[in-house]
Order: sequence, then structure tokens, then C-alpha cells
Amino acid sequence: MNKVFSIVLVVFFSATCFGRPVKGLVCSGDQKLEGVVVTDGFNFTKTDNAGNFLLEVSDEAEFVSIVTPSGYTAKRVDGISQFYKIYDKNTTTLKFELMPLQNNGEFVLFAVGDPQPKTDAQFNLFETKVMQDFKNTINEYAKNNIPVITLYLGDVVWDSMPLFNKHKLAMKQIDAPFYAVIGNHDHQKDQVGDKSCRATFSKCFGPTYYGFNLGNNYFIVLDNIIYDTNKKYVVDVDQQQLNWLKGYVPFIPKDANVYVAMHGPVKKAWANDFKIADGHKQILDMMSGYKLSFLTGHTHVNSNLDVNPGVIEHNVASACGAFWLNDHAPDGTPTGYQVFELKDKNTEWYFKTVGKDRNSQMELYAKGSFTDKPDAIVAKIWNWDPQWKVEWIEDGKNMGEMNRFEAADPAFQHAVDQMVREGVLSQAAAVKSDYMMPRTSFFYFSAIPGVNAKNIAVVATDRFGNKYTETIKL
Repeated sequence: MNKVFSIVLVVFFSATCFGRPVKGLVCSGDQKLEGVVVTDGFNFTKTDNAGNFLLEVSDEAEFVSIVTPSGYTAKRVDGISQFYKIYDKNTTTLKFELMPLQNNGEFVLFAVGDPQPKTDAQFNLFETKVMQDFKNTINEYAKNNIPVITLYLGDVVWDSMPLFNKHKLAMKQIDAPFYAVIGNHDHQKDQVGDKSCRATFSKCFGPTYYGFNLGNNYFIVLDNIIYDTNKKYVVDVDQQQLNWLKGYVPFIPKDANVYVAMHGPVKKAWANDFKIADGHKQILDMMSGYKLSFLTGHTHVNSNLDVNPGVIEHNVASACGAFWLNDHAPDGTPTGYQVFELKDKNTEWYFKTVGKDRNSQMELYAKGSFTDKPDAIVAKIWNWDPQWKVEWIEDGKNMGEMNRFEAADPAFQHAVDQMVREGVLSQAAAVKSDYMMPRTSFFYFSAIPGVNAKNIAVVATDRFGNKYTETIKL
């Protein structure tokens, strides 16, 4: 008797968990893959040593998916990784075909915040600028046999559902597995109810909550946009996903690095009175004892700060810059994406600015750029976190650490003013707080040079010991 039929189906916390049995196979060529987690979004099982599984699928299920195991990637169709199968009540058997993901024990993940094109012209900018940078960076890692995985952190489009297909076609050109988080602008606003509003996204990209593994790094993608209709939504995780996550946690080794990817932030670094949503609190409780990180977007600003002690949230700035009108986000972060160099231990990350190499980690401002600091030179270091060290050197002499302060980017304000003067941007749009207004952030550093100083160098050392240097002549 096949071992799969002796497996006790793992079922957790769902009032609608029982439905119809579906059996299937997970393989890579002639190799049958054992221990692969299979789920319908409600229930779980694992493949046996012959790659077979048996899953009781809920009548409410839309998909059956696998947690893609480390070292493999699902075959892609039109650029999209096929780690899932559409489920209907006539489904009785399923087959998941994987391909080896050649690697030397290391993986790289691109975390891409808010591409958000609204028009064909904006999508073309994304394709020719950002995606071309993807290709170049992927090629660099390929030289060392390090595979890259791309993860969009939501707002794949800006309320323009036909552009989903453009993303799919463009991803065919990228030699990397692709996953997507659903954002608020990925919901079809003329529909009613969360399920109907996300249907077009799901048709293109599959389930809105799922998992995949890269080495000992376990990625969990969730949908934390509870959508009603016409842009009415709440940033939180619904009970169905929390039940699913509670069922999935026992499959995650205690020594794993866990990354929860969602669109909306768990914590807003700039809001002192911000309250963590109930669903996010439950995630923190469920993942207590794990090495946990969050990957989020939505805010169009950049931060790497702890939600709780030891639990970091990477809130990644928008890949669209300022809504495709400027190549910096409103907080001054340049157009780019967060790159995670994943190892079982000692994972590192950096922000990759589009069109520049990985050493581009700051911009310097001459004296007089900041009206409240007229005598200071200023460094903007958008990927800063509290474990960085920022020092300045005056004419070869180390002057110690710079002073961190909060500010809005004067260069961004100047660009907005210029767009208004030229008629590219209306005055009304320029002053709308969540659109094109400069955003105050905390990653600015100042120092006042001596009256006879000629050259200033700023040396920023990140938490991993990497040093970045920029200089300015006075």
C-alpha cells in the first residue's frame, strides 16, 4: 500500500476544513520529492517518499499550492512561478513539477516595493529602468552560481488591472522565479468585497497567501489588505489567514529564519502613536521564538527598524520613485529595491539603487542645503538602521560621528516646485499629503566643517561591517 494513504492529514483550526480528497505528486523530472508541504489555504499535508500526497480540500478553497522547497523552483508560465493549481470541485488529482534551482548554498532575494504603474508609459519606465537593473544584478550573481528570486511587495499596479499581464510578459525576460504580494491598488475597486476585489490579481498571480523556502530561510506571503470596495480597506490580516498560519507554523524548524511579506507595514516608524493591528500582533505571538523579519511596502518610504526587540521590519521604499514623476521617493530614497543575500546564517542586505552599483548608499548635500542647518554638510543614508555608524573626515582628519536628525529632502522639494512651475504637476497634487509632499525621515546626518576646510569625506559603516564613502569639496 502506498505510504501516502497512511499519512494522517494535518488539519488546523478551520470551520470549513473538510471537503473533497485530492491526491497528487510533486516531482522534479524523474525525482520524486519527499516532505513537500501541500496546502489548500485551510489544510495541510506533506508528500511521502514517493512524492505522493493526499489532501482533504475545503469546499472554500480556490487553489492548492506547495511550499516550494529549497533548491527547487516551480516551472514558470508567462513569467509566473506555478507553485499553485486552480482548484474546482471536479479536481481529483494534481501534479506539481519543479526544476532544480542551481546554487552554491546561497540565495538572493529582491524585495521590490510598489512598482505601481498606472499607464502603459509608466510601465515602460519600470521595464526599461528597474527591470533592466534586475537583469544586470541577476547576471552579476549568476557569475557565482547564486540564484535570484524576485518578490514584489504589493501595488504591482496602480488600479490598472490590464497592466498585470504586462508584468507577466515582462517577467518572462527575467531569469528568476517570481512571487507577488497583493497591495491595496491591486484590488479591483469597482467590485464589492475582498474576494471579488482580489479576483483579477489571483487570476494572474495565484493565491494571496502562501510560502516558499530558500535554504533555512522560510518566506511567508500574506495579504494584509482587507478590502471592501472603491479604495475602502483596512491594513490587517484576516482570521482565515491567521488560522492557516497557525497550521503552518509546526512545519517550520525552530532554527529557521522566517520572513513574513505583506503590503502594509506592521509599524510606522514616523508615527509615535501608531498601534499595531490585532492580526499583526497575533503573528508576532505565533512566531515568538523564531528569528522573524517583516518585508513590507505601501508607505513609499524606506526604513529598517525593530517592531519588537530583535524583530526587524524592512519597509521598502517605492520602486516607482515618486509615482514615476521623480526618481526619488518622497522621503528622498532613490528608486531601487532591497537585496537580501541569504545564507543559513549571517544574511546581509543592502539597498540597490537603480542604475548604480551596490556601493551607492548615500547622497551628500553642501552647506546651505538645509535652511535650519545653514553651516552643515549633510549626508542622506536611506538604508540606515540603528546599528550603522556614520563618521566624517575633514581634510584627512577623522572628526568622529555625525549627528543624526530628522528632515525632509530639500532636493525632492525643489523637484516638486520645478514640476509645478513647468505644469507637470498641479499645485493641488503637490500639496496632497499622501501623494507628492516631501516626507520627513530620520536618516539625515550633519556636521559643521571648519572655516578653512577644503574636503569632507563621509564614511558610513553598516551593521555587517561594510564601509561606504562619499566626498564633497567645499
